[in-house]
Parts: sequence; C-alpha cells; structure tokens
Amino acid sequence: MNSKTPVIDLSQCVGCEACLALCPDVFVISDTGYIEVEQMDDYPMDCVDEAINCCPTNCIQWKNQ
Repeated sequence: MNSKTPVIDLSQCVGCEACLALCPDVFVISDTGYIEVEQMDDYPMDCVDEAINCCPTNCIQWKNQ
C-alpha cells in the first residue's frame, strides 16, 4: 500500500491540465476551476509519477501521509 499522497501547489499551477490527461482518476477540476487531488486510499504511483514529471511548473509533489 502506498503511504504517499500527491499534492498540488496551486500558487504554481498554471492549469495546463496535463495531469488530468495523464491521470484522470487522481486529478480533477473542482467546481471553482482549480485542479484538485481526489481522495483515495491508495494512489497509482506510476501514473502520478508521470504527471509529476510532465508538469511544466513542477507544482505536483508526493507528501507522506
């Protein structure tokens, strides 16, 4: 079981939606138009790692739970 959670630094996010395209089960757009992380018991590491690597502003990171 993965003990890490992806977090987004919204002050750095430009809303490019690359994370949504790569990992739509984890990243979603909120009602207010910001990208958010869905609450999950276990996050798919490969998918989130790809989103982290493709993020143009490096605003996604893993946080230990």
